[in-house]
Amino acid sequence: MHGVEHNGHEELTLLELVLRLHGEFRRSLEPIRVTPLQAGVLLFLGRHVDATLTDAASALRVRPPTLSDVVNDLVRKRWVTKRRLVTDTRALCLSLSRRGSALTRHIEQRVRHVEAALAEQDRRASA
Repeated sequence: MHGVEHNGHEELTLLELVLRLHGEFRRSLEPIRVTPLQAGVLLFLGRHVDATLTDAASALRVRPPTLSDVVNDLVRKRWVTKRRLVTDTRALCLSLSRRGSALTRHIEQRVRHVEAALAEQDRRASA
């Protein structure tokens, strides 16, 4: 899978771009000890108040058992709270805690920083 030449520069394949973005995002999260999947869950919950575990797993394209492990870790860190729904005690309702909300805002800033850095790199490469 080679990139295509455009204006004398080799363009990255979609897979290469995704891997590059994932790497940049992962590195930006290391100082705050958050994984990309944890960040994804926190960002999702910031946009979807009282989402269920199933909703989050579906939106993030991960299996519910995988997400359950991540959520348990986020609960242990006191970034997320979970409770059973009154109407369906099998379903878990997830919410950000105050600490989780503050961390989510910090993650959003890091996302914007990564986006800006990648846009600058792309601008330089195409100049």
